[in-house]
Amino acid sequence: MKVEGVVVEILPAAQYRVDVAGREQVIAHMAPAAERSFVRLRVRDQVVVELTAGDPTRGRIVKVSKGS
Repeated sequence: MKVEGVVVEILPAAQYRVDVAGREQVIAHMAPAAERSFVRLRVRDQVVVELTAGDPTRGRIVKVSKGS
């Protein structure tokens, strides 16, 4: 399931805390395709997160659209 969210905190080990619309915050990491293209995220960047089926509080960032 893909949802839109906003990065609110950068965590160690290349993980990010993302505030997802309609849910609480989730912890997400970059998808391998995005890592290869060297995407740098900052706080307030808008992202699309693909949530895992087993644990809906964790996910993978699949698309980035830079915030203001």
